[in-house]
Amino acid sequence: MTHIRPELGARSALQPISPALAWPHLPFGLDPAGVQAAITAKRADIAILESDWADASERAVARSAGRNGLAARETWDRSTWTRYLDAAAACPDRYLPRLRRLYAEIARLERLQAPLPAAAGRAA
Repeated sequence: MTHIRPELGARSALQPISPALAWPHLPFGLDPAGVQAAITAKRADIAILESDWADASERAVARSAGRNGLAARETWDRSTWTRYLDAAAACPDRYLPRLRRLYAEIARLERLQAPLPAAAGRAA
């Protein structure tokens, strides 16, 4: 049916959605500060895991250094760096799965922060 019944009266045109009600950034129910806090916490977890991995590799090099001990990284020679990298490569199963999971979670959270395609058109 294409005609308007007279008893319904005249109708005004639909008003556009106000910017206050439009999705500015995130879907309803997601707190931007909460998403950012989650990203920050996951990045801190990554830093801890990477530090643990480096410490484990340094301990392995220190064990092989013997009595001389392990000096600062700036003074390491080529063989020390090779032992360090070999030790780091020997234990990726302890760290890489967790690191990959954390990086994937951060990527998902960052996609939530990205402006939605419809919101970008309304903002312009």
